Amino acid sequence: MILPSMARALLPLLIRNLAILTDLVVPLACAGCGGRGASVCPACAAELRGPAFLAAAGPMATPRRRGLPPCLAVARYGGRVRSLLLAYKERGRVDAARPLGGALARAIARALPAAPGAPAEASVTPAPLPACLLVPVPSTAAARRRRGFDHLAVLCSAAATVLRRHGHRVHVAPILRPVRRLADQAGLGVAARAANLAGAFELAKPARVGRRAPLPAGARVIVVDDVLTTGATLAEAVRALRAACVRTTAVAVVAVTDPTRGRAALPAIHGPPG
Repeated sequence: MILPSMARALLPLLIRNLAILTDLVVPLACAGCGGRGASVCPACAAELRGPAFLAAAGPMATPRRRGLPPCLAVARYGGRVRSLLLAYKERGRVDAARPLGGALARAIARALPAAPGAPAEASVTPAPLPACLLVPVPSTAAARRRRGFDHLAVLCSAAATVLRRHGHRVHVAPILRPVRRLADQAGLGVAARAANLAGAFELAKPARVGRRAPLPAGARVIVVDDVLTTGATLAEAVRALRAACVRTTAVAVVAVTDPTRGRAALPAIHGPPG
């Protein structure tokens, strides 16, 4: 339908305008630490500017995470990063979407081919980069009503804006949906999270992907969430895509809870964009 499509397109603009209006009425305070003077202060923003690193892969991953494609993140979930994400998701601090989206863009970029630089000769045209589809983990209708917005859709939009500036062909593709009611994941253990999410998602628009309408040749499909904990949510999203014959290239998150306590640190992987 045309109207819902227009509403999705106008949502980022509406959110930005509301954030500007709020700044005029309410004294600005950092969404992470509460300090005055900026929506996200330099100290909190610095916590999101680390290089992308491999958050879950092979023997360094916890057992629940080993079935995932490569998972990339830019921060550990804790301290200022945790405060920023909670303020953004649960306290309506949509003004934090831009720095969080920038962090997410760096994680996504590590799974994509490098954007071409200037050609060596004027007559040489660089080959176009393959298309990239960002597939956000779907939120339940209840969560969207409680928050007043789809937090992952807005984060993906912010990340896509950054990636396009660096030459990537990126599209946000909200093609997954919940098929049943889910319990709140907060407070659930590893086994309970996996059971809660088993078979929970399906393709929302099967006619647009998979066998009926193949993805563009070489397209990269990146499943996106804000935080990686046990990996159950991301694993279910990957399974639902696989059931529709869509291969996931990687998964990307802003932050990851530490699965390596007592082990060697995971290797850092540097990559654009800044």
